[in-house]
Amino acid sequence: METLNLSGLPFASKVANSEDEFPHDHEFYECFYISEGTIYHNINGKSTLLSIGDAVIIAPGVQHYFSRITGKSASHRDNMISEELFIKCCNFLDPSISEILNTYGYIEFFMPRESMELFEHHILAYISSSNIARRKNFEKFLVSSLLGHIIMPMKNQFIHTNDFQAKCITVISESFTSYDAVQEVYSAMPFNKSYLSKRFKDTFGVTLTDYINELKIKHAAYLLSVTELTIPSICDMVGIESIPYFHKLFKKYYGTTPRKSHTNES
Repeated sequence: METLNLSGLPFASKVANSEDEFPHDHEFYECFYISEGTIYHNINGKSTLLSIGDAVIIAPGVQHYFSRITGKSASHRDNMISEELFIKCCNFLDPSISEILNTYGYIEFFMPRESMELFEHHILAYISSSNIARRKNFEKFLVSSLLGHIIMPMKNQFIHTNDFQAKCITVISESFTSYDAVQEVYSAMPFNKSYLSKRFKDTFGVTLTDYINELKIKHAAYLLSVTELTIPSICDMVGIESIPYFHKLFKKYYGTTPRKSHTNES
């Protein structure tokens, strides 16, 4: 049973915190890392307790599932990679990665917290870009940055940004496609709503709502450009309930109404 879908894209990413407890496999390569909590991962008859930073790459057709611990929450970022893109990145970095996966079905590795935070920054930069050619190149970079932790573990990294900004970027990258994205950010941050709103505007130069809406629309424009998805389907994927409101936001950021052939190279 498929639970994730590339929808014709070479690369896609999402954060999962539920509905992962039944056996499933995919037609693509999946690379996930645990971003919060602890959870059991079951694959090839082996059950392993994973915690923050533990990561796994799984080959297409290999069945796996998670077993959640009663009373404990856990989240994992799932990165879905087409076979063509994955092999291309492996051939560039180390062809033995794909050979090991073909033999054993999966590879376990570790991502330090700093590396996960950096990857979240990259994911948000990828999502926020409306340049189609740049996003295609970014896909190779994102996959290569994941695979790099197998062939060359990075230690003692440090993200040169303030904790507030880093936390906001991480939370937003995980939740911006939700219908209640703004409220989810408020709930995830350890500040009251009025303080967070003011500090966010001071730090990012725009309101939290405008920041998230722009991400939604830029991602929608990308999906319009590279997939055959309908506008209602895309609205659902980016968390916008009203199609008229989607048209209004789209015109605000692009100066035109959305159309299937929409591209923007700015």
